[in-house]
Amino acid sequence: MAIIVFFIPSCIKDNFQFNKLAKTDYTPNIAVPLIYSSLTVQDILTKADHSGVVSVGTDNFCTIIYKGNLFSLLASDLITIPNQTPPAYSASLTAAQIATFPTSGTFTVAYSQTVNFNSGTVKIDSLIFKSGMLNISLNSSFKFSGQIAINIPSAKKNGVPFSQTLPFTYSGTVPVMTNANYDLSGYDVDMTLGGTTNNQFVVNYVLTITCNGTSPSITDMMTLNQSFSNLNFNKLFGDIGQLALSPTQDTVALSIFKNSLGLGTFTLVNPSAKVVISNSYGVPINATIAALNGFNPPATTYPITGYPTPLPILSPTFSQIGQILKDSFSLTNSNSNIVQVINNTPKFVIYKINSQSNPQEPPPTHNNFVIDTSRFKVDLELDLPLYGTAKDFTLMDTLAFTMDSTISSNVVSALFRIYNSNGFPFDINMQAYFTDSLYHKLDSLIIPNQLILQSAIVSSTTGMVISPTQKTYDANVSQARFLHLKTSKHILLKAVAATTNGGSTNVKIYANYRLDVKLGVQVQIKTKI
Repeated sequence: MAIIVFFIPSCIKDNFQFNKLAKTDYTPNIAVPLIYSSLTVQDILTKADHSGVVSVGTDNFCTIIYKGNLFSLLASDLITIPNQTPPAYSASLTAAQIATFPTSGTFTVAYSQTVNFNSGTVKIDSLIFKSGMLNISLNSSFKFSGQIAINIPSAKKNGVPFSQTLPFTYSGTVPVMTNANYDLSGYDVDMTLGGTTNNQFVVNYVLTITCNGTSPSITDMMTLNQSFSNLNFNKLFGDIGQLALSPTQDTVALSIFKNSLGLGTFTLVNPSAKVVISNSYGVPINATIAALNGFNPPATTYPITGYPTPLPILSPTFSQIGQILKDSFSLTNSNSNIVQVINNTPKFVIYKINSQSNPQEPPPTHNNFVIDTSRFKVDLELDLPLYGTAKDFTLMDTLAFTMDSTISSNVVSALFRIYNSNGFPFDINMQAYFTDSLYHKLDSLIIPNQLILQSAIVSSTTGMVISPTQKTYDANVSQARFLHLKTSKHILLKAVAATTNGGSTNVKIYANYRLDVKLGVQVQIKTKI
């Protein structure tokens, strides 16, 4: 290796004066990469639609799956138990009882009351309370202290009947008043009176009076007011009657068609719809579809055909309490017009379902059960295999962008270069818009109405893309236009696409397809040294 060293003789004394150097204009070129965007099928079709999911098969073929609920009816919403206020119960002593009333010790007398439990049209054989309160208030004109025992033999918790004792104290004045509240949560209440009826149970009272040397009067009376509040069931057995289990008409938005494809149109070769019916009511249910239509505002409907009548609904038996039974049916190209309906891209599904519990006449009695979490629901699943045609649908991507203020103030001219690599079987017309912070368009780069990017090369045997196509597009921008872009905050990429041959040829979409867009700028700046 040779090393050359320059020695400057120390005898040279003149200093180099930079301020005497002539000012010279320089116009160098500077190339700067600006943005890079890479779109997959997930970005294109489900970016704004969180309900749609792209399912990728082992061969990378893509299917969009959209799942939505038509309706769902919870038992705790269908069957509500109102607060109960049975008639007040009043008791006094008979003349015979007064005649045997002792002067000391205690005197005991028993009473009984049958409570009629109000549950609307539902006939209850038994229920387990999830929550509930028994509220008792006592008003007594007896001039004695004592207690009253409250017992409900048919209400049991862990096998032990409900039993509480309410004491009261006479302090020289009447009426003697007291009250108490008792929690009914977890109690299993038999309301059949030994299998003879429904919605009834017996409350027993045992009044114990502490004798104080005086005798009661025949007009002395004890009045018990009771109420049941905050009642919710955990399990209910009996006959819920004939109830409507679905809304008469409702609408479900199909957001995949509202958000994904803009103003474009498409056809799919083999779409299908699956309706799944789930039921955990222990009740026979009959349901029929009165109307099932795709709908595009303001007034275009597409009636769907091919569904079964009645709908297939399974109901659990007593041995299946808590289980959810499911049945389903599918609408395909072979048994319905689902292809024609889907290819009209409906934004909504309007449905009307008539449903009824215990549909037989006369309805069966006392063989129903529901739990608070029992649910009857109908779900809709759309399977959209991405095999078909598409035309004039829009792909969008927005990227942050800020112009360097130092460079932009000295620009003489600029050349924007867009590099595209298209791995989709789509012909694409593209535009790049510069926008301000509020997405107001300031300028665009591409001359309109020209095919920017041709479809990728597709195998004639497999229908799959075998090679992407690339293209570079240059746009010259004057100094005045470039300075106008100084306030740009975003670049909006918009591509209008159609499948090959003007949207007339069926193509398949695979997960490994990509659309890559790179944007750079080469500026010529003017500066002085």
